[in-house]
Amino acid sequence: MILEKTFIKKITKQNRKAELELYQKCFSYWMSIAIKYFNNQEEAAICINDSFIKICNNIKKYDQKHSFITWSKTILIRTVLDEIRKQKKYKETIIVTNEIVKYESNNIEKREEVDYKSLKKSMQELPNATRNIINLHLIEGFSHKEISEMMKISIQTSQWHVKIGKQKLRELLANYSN
Repeated sequence: MILEKTFIKKITKQNRKAELELYQKCFSYWMSIAIKYFNNQEEAAICINDSFIKICNNIKKYDQKHSFITWSKTILIRTVLDEIRKQKKYKETIIVTNEIVKYESNNIEKREEVDYKSLKKSMQELPNATRNIINLHLIEGFSHKEISEMMKISIQTSQWHVKIGKQKLRELLANYSN
């Protein structure tokens, strides 16, 4: 989404009509991201609202050479992670031994087609910390190092959550297909 300079100026001047228009244009996209990290739409919407305030307050920092959607997504994900930290949901961590990490890095996965609804339902059944890390790593494309810095966990813990999450997803998806 490319925003015109005049539209951005309206938002920087706190033009409520322009802000509302921006919110309406972006809400469904932001919800598609935020809902991956929360158990319900209400929590996701609250996080989106917090992100929107940050976006409006920092719109002067937006560089129009880059995609607005990417810029706003970064703010949203950081807000989501802040909320997760506040709720201490990320505390579900486990110490990982080197053998597990080596096993994961040598593991070759089979690619299979999966029904989107089944995958979404399966993701919601994962523990919160595991689901959040899988979203960050597999869907948003963050490295384990980036995740460890954002969530203040070790790289091995991030790797463990992805490994265990994949295993659990395979089990859940196998149950749905039977």
